[in-house]
Order: sequence, then structure tokens, then C-alpha cells
Amino acid sequence: MVLLALLFFSLRPYFTEPTPPSPTSLIEFYSNQTFHDLQKTLYHPIEKATKRIVLSTFGEFEPGLLQLLKKRAEEGIEIFLHYDAKSFPRLNEALLDFSTKGHRASGLMHQKILAIDDKLVFLGSTNFTHASYKMHDNLLVGFYSPELTAKICAQIEDPHYPFLIEESFPEARFSFYSLPGQKMAALSSLIHAIDAAKERIECQIFTFTHLKISDALISALRRGVKVEVTLDKKSKKGASKQVAELLSKNGALIKQNNHQGLMHHKMCLIDGEIFFFGSANWTKSAFEKNRDYLIRLDHLSDEVKSKVKELFQSSKKFQT
Repeated sequence: MVLLALLFFSLRPYFTEPTPPSPTSLIEFYSNQTFHDLQKTLYHPIEKATKRIVLSTFGEFEPGLLQLLKKRAEEGIEIFLHYDAKSFPRLNEALLDFSTKGHRASGLMHQKILAIDDKLVFLGSTNFTHASYKMHDNLLVGFYSPELTAKICAQIEDPHYPFLIEESFPEARFSFYSLPGQKMAALSSLIHAIDAAKERIECQIFTFTHLKISDALISALRRGVKVEVTLDKKSKKGASKQVAELLSKNGALIKQNNHQGLMHHKMCLIDGEIFFFGSANWTKSAFEKNRDYLIRLDHLSDEVKSKVKELFQSSKKFQT
């Protein structure tokens, strides 16, 4: 009976409706490492939408989501889908009853965005695929803000979007760098935060090849800052191998996921005070070529600090 009770409570998030952000809880965190059902997290607001749904993503959609979007369009909901046409060539736009736009320019359309009713927006590393929900380590952060949602939707189709999107929530200050348009500002924000670190930097990055960022982490190590970097195990042996070896040689603790899925996060916590996440891997292509974004949260409330700390602590169970 004790084992059954423990199993029930460990699986309980999968049997309950996810809690979306709201006027009383403006920021919500969701990750499969903290036992959130990411599929339900995305489906629930789509099912509850009353006016408009905007999606932007890389890769193929799982069929159930396309069926749900078609159903919502038939019910009168305005839908716009922005996707990377090169990675999803089989999508037949003519068969869909809603507006679509395939990104066919150079670079990947790698943003992951879900906006609902011009007031809710979900951002992070999660693609709209079954593997991304269930097998890979991923994050979504939901925000309740009509103004923020409108600005993020406005930048989706503009790779040269020049404006920093900012909002001050009671829980955190939010900064959104649209890439590649704000490549210099995004990289500068990240490197300056690393340069100012005093005690500890924790990173979980799917692909890490950007040598300017690794140089900043090496400088932090030489100042006595503790640096821990978790990479996807395949990437660690492949694309990220050079950075992994450089950082390890200079004293960083390098870890990897211990399961068959991908360690797909793109996030970093600096001194427990500044949290970076988004769709962008730490590569030159992500900052300079792809349609991506980097988000910075600082001035964190105690509640947000606790949620971010829980995210990193829970992730350690899936690493070696």
C-alpha cells in the first residue's frame, strides 16, 4: 500500500489539469523533470481558447495537435501557425482550415511559442512533438500579460526585429531578445551576467559550441566561481565536445543526461539570481542565423527562485 501511495503521488501531476498563468499567478514553470505533463500544459490552453491561438515552432507537429487546431478553427477560433518549412516539408497547408506561414529563408525557424487569446504566452525549449513532451528534458514558462503577448507575437515573422521586449512582473523582470535581430544585445547580456558571477553558475545546454560564451565561463572559473555544465550526452561526444573539453580542463564540472532521450534544455542560473532560458542553443547559428530567442529573468522573487532551484535540483536525478 505504501508503494502504491508513493506511485500515486509521484504521478499525480499527470492526472490533474495544469495550472495556467493568470492575473493572480503571472508566471508559471513547467518541466517534465518536475513531473509536469507538457502535452497537457500546451493542450489545455488551446482547448480553452476563446478567440485566438498563435503557434511558432521548429520541426513536425504531432498529429493530435494538428487535429485539435483544425477542430478549434472549425469552432471559430482564429489560428496562425508559423513553422520551419525546411524541417517540416510534408505539411500540406492547403488541407488546414487556418492561416499558416512556412519559414523558408536561411537559418532555422527555431522559436517555440504558444500564445492564447492575446493574454497568455508559453515560451521555452519544448517543440510540439510527442518526443519533446515525454522523452526529452524540456522547459516551458507561461506568462500572463496582454502587452507582453502582443509584442512577442509581433516579432515572430520579423528576423530583424530591433526592439528589446521587456516587462517588470512582481515576480521577476523579463527581457526577451529576438534572434538574430538582437544577436549582439543577447550575447552581451549573457556574457556580462557571467562576468559578474561571484559564486556559482549552473548551465544545462543541449548544444554548446559558442567559444565567446565558453571563454566567459573559463574566466569565471579562474576567479573562483563554481561552474557546472550539463550537456546532452550525444552532443557532448559530438558537436559540444570541444567546449566540454575546454571547460573540463579549466575546472568546470561537466555532466550529461543518463537516459535515452535528449537533454534539450537551454538554460543557465547565475548565483541563484539571474535565469536565462529560451529556444536558443549556445551556438553561433542560434545567435546569428536562426529565428530564435533568449530570455533573461532577474530581480527574482523568492517564489520564482524556489521554482528555478527546484527545476535544477530535480534535473540532477536525470544526470550523471
